[in-house]
Amino acid sequence: MFAVRKLFHLTQIVDDLDLADRWYNRLFSPCRFYRGYMKEAVRHASLLAIGDATVVEPVQLADEPGAEQSPLGRFRARFGARLHSIAWYVDDLDSAVDTLLGHGVRLVDVAGRPIESREQAAGVKYVWTHPKDSHGPLEFARLNAEFSTDPRVQPHWSAAYWREQHPLGIDGLLRITLATRLPEQASRFYTQVLGAREAASLPGQPGRSLQVGDDTIVDLVDAGSERFGAFGEGVFGMSFQVRDIARAEAFLREAGLPVVRRSDCQLELAPQHALGATVGFHQAAGVR
Repeated sequence: MFAVRKLFHLTQIVDDLDLADRWYNRLFSPCRFYRGYMKEAVRHASLLAIGDATVVEPVQLADEPGAEQSPLGRFRARFGARLHSIAWYVDDLDSAVDTLLGHGVRLVDVAGRPIESREQAAGVKYVWTHPKDSHGPLEFARLNAEFSTDPRVQPHWSAAYWREQHPLGIDGLLRITLATRLPEQASRFYTQVLGAREAASLPGQPGRSLQVGDDTIVDLVDAGSERFGAFGEGVFGMSFQVRDIARAEAFLREAGLPVVRRSDCQLELAPQHALGATVGFHQAAGVR
C-alpha cells in the first residue's frame, strides 16, 4: 500500500507561458523554482510555489514537429487552455504502481508509453493515469527531498510571506474541483485507492469533499450540473484559502480583475480572466 503526500503540482495548459508567468507574478508573487523545456513531453513549463499547499505548473506546448501528437498536444487540441491534471508526491511509487495496476488503472510515463509492471516503473520518476480509469488525469511522483528542487521540502522553507505579508493572505489547504459524470465511482476510487478521507465542504458546494494527502481537498462534483455547463469532465478549478476574504477581494479588484462573489466567504475569477482556469478564494471561517 502507498500513501499520498504533498501536492506536487497542478498542471495548467496555457497558450503563452511568458504571459502566464507574468499573470502569476502579478497576483501571487510565487517562488519560481523551475522554468524550462522537457524534450520527452515536448513542452515548456514553469513551477510556481504559492505558500505551503500549492504549486502551479503552467505548460505551453513546444512549437516543433510532433508536438500535437504528444499527450499534452492531444489534450490541448481537444480542450484548449485549461487545467490539465493533479500531481501528488507518494511515499512509495513502486507500491503506488502495484496498487493502481491492481485496480485496473492504466499508467503511462512522461512520453505516453504504457507502464504495465513495477519493474517497468523502477526507472521512472513519475507516472500518469488514464483519465477514464481515475476520473481525471492524475500524476504520482517520487520525492527525494535531498535532491528535490521543490523549496517546500527543504528545511528552511517558510510560507510566512504569503500568509502574513501578501495581500491575499494565503493559508491552509488548496481546494481542487474535479468534475466527473460518475461521482459515486470517483468517490470510491479516491477513498479506496488513494486513501482519501472526508472533508468539510464550502457553503453551497455540491458533491462530496475529500482530503487527499497532506494539503489538498478535492471537491468531486457532477459534471452534468448546470453550473458547469459544457465544461465536461476534468479539473474544473482551484480555490485558495485566505485569511481575510474582504482584503483579498479588494486586492483583486485593484488588480483590475472582475471578481464574482459566490457567497460571503467565496470569490471566483472566471476562466477568461484566469488563463483558462476557474480560480477561487475562500475564507476558512465559511467552511461548514
